[in-house]
Amino acid sequence: MNDIVFSGSTLIGYCITALIYLALPVAAFFIMRRYNSAKLLPITAGIITYFLSTRLADGMAYIMLPAASFAQKAAISTEIVCITEEFGRWLAIKYPLLNVRTSGAAVCYGIGHAGLECWIRGFDTFNIIGYGQKLNSEGVEPFTAGKTPQAAEAVIKQLNAFADNDIFCSILDWLNILTNFGFHICLSVMIFKKLNDNNFKKRWLLRAILLHYLLNGSVWLTSFSGIAVLSKLTGIIVGAGIIVYVYRTIDGRSVIDDIIYPSPEKQEEYYET
Repeated sequence: MNDIVFSGSTLIGYCITALIYLALPVAAFFIMRRYNSAKLLPITAGIITYFLSTRLADGMAYIMLPAASFAQKAAISTEIVCITEEFGRWLAIKYPLLNVRTSGAAVCYGIGHAGLECWIRGFDTFNIIGYGQKLNSEGVEPFTAGKTPQAAEAVIKQLNAFADNDIFCSILDWLNILTNFGFHICLSVMIFKKLNDNNFKKRWLLRAILLHYLLNGSVWLTSFSGIAVLSKLTGIIVGAGIIVYVYRTIDGRSVIDDIIYPSPEKQEEYYET
């Protein structure tokens, strides 16, 4: 029980992971600001929507399975959130109160939505670093003291999983962060673009939900293999595939051009709002 050790490379990998989580939304904001497309209200809307939709999913999981373990509730919540997040995204972008009126504003909504998730996971990663430092200096006893044998075994299993995250796994984590961030921005722009089509149908909301299920479900299913690398690779490949699909569906090149080379009317609107 005392041979679980976080290597130096593992701790460094977690440090870089945490910093990427915290820095990516900030970097994305300043990139949008560089092109006069950064809008605080859509970013705030994304933050609030993500918070409310995830809390709603957690509450629904608790109501559905009140006697289930934390892990079981978390698994159910991960699937429910595909509906609550996308429905929240659709509502936030649909109504003009939140000022999502341009492609750039839709990107900003995605930055807020994905950004809060990044920051939460970044601080969670710092907690893992703290666990590693405590484990290396004090062993597993402080983590298992007062727990039943079954609970202690679960704690040790989780600590082992954290400690086994070598530098290669960290690199995969970094790629996952980028694809997840891009995934949320793409879905935000897709909903915005399709809402502004004259022939918009709610099937685009359903499509966003299904794409979210595809990403979350594929990662969840591969997690049962017990091979962390497989689960991480699946997240990267499926996430990147969804980004490419959405990019082609919404003519992503035109969205980028609209942000980098806005019309005079849109530039005037930016400075007014």
